[in-house]
Amino acid sequence: MSSYVDKEFFYYLRGRELLLYKLLGSRNRTRITQTGILQSYYNELMYPDENIENGLRIEYTALNEPFVAEAFEDTSSKVSGITIAFVIGGAGQPETITDSASGFNFEDGDKIRVQGSASNDGDYTLNGTANTGTLTVDTGTFTAETAGQRITITQIPKEVASASVDSTSSINLNKMLCLAVVDYVKAMIHEERGEIDKKEYYIKEFYSKLADNESNKRIISSAFPVSPFAVR
Repeated sequence: MSSYVDKEFFYYLRGRELLLYKLLGSRNRTRITQTGILQSYYNELMYPDENIENGLRIEYTALNEPFVAEAFEDTSSKVSGITIAFVIGGAGQPETITDSASGFNFEDGDKIRVQGSASNDGDYTLNGTANTGTLTVDTGTFTAETAGQRITITQIPKEVASASVDSTSSINLNKMLCLAVVDYVKAMIHEERGEIDKKEYYIKEFYSKLADNESNKRIISSAFPVSPFAVR
């Protein structure tokens, strides 16, 4: 698709369908009024007219790991660049990820996701020395790869085994959806008690938070040129 996908394309989730739209641009309408010439500008969306040649990648929180060790909002570390390399350790030595430019800001024990490499895309756990220039993982993990590809390394939540879930574990959802889950549980509790009015209240709160979560994803700003004859 276009190299400017994040700027030219918009998506809308409808059930299990993902609808893609392309920003066609703005058009203007000119009207002559008593105060002068008034121009109005509009943005138009259309179905994409480009072929998806290399596939479409969609990223979201996976629910096959229902509980994680840290909140979704706390896993925000991210590094991207063309100076990242993968180095194989010899004779039982750990293998490393190096960055000769910007460096890293991860900590030991973090779980990371590598994307964009030629041979090493995947999820890994850091178990050695993590500093500004080197990330360490288990021996036998990587394929040797020199810098050159545009590689992105993102911190992701560490899953918690079902037998180890406790009060310190976090649901694998963002904060708004976690609050929605709480409202849903309260609604079910009141339904079992026969308190239908309270059940309906918390169900409305549940759907309200779902709507807020969706609206938080769709923050779009547009800038338009101002005509010298525009009404201010």
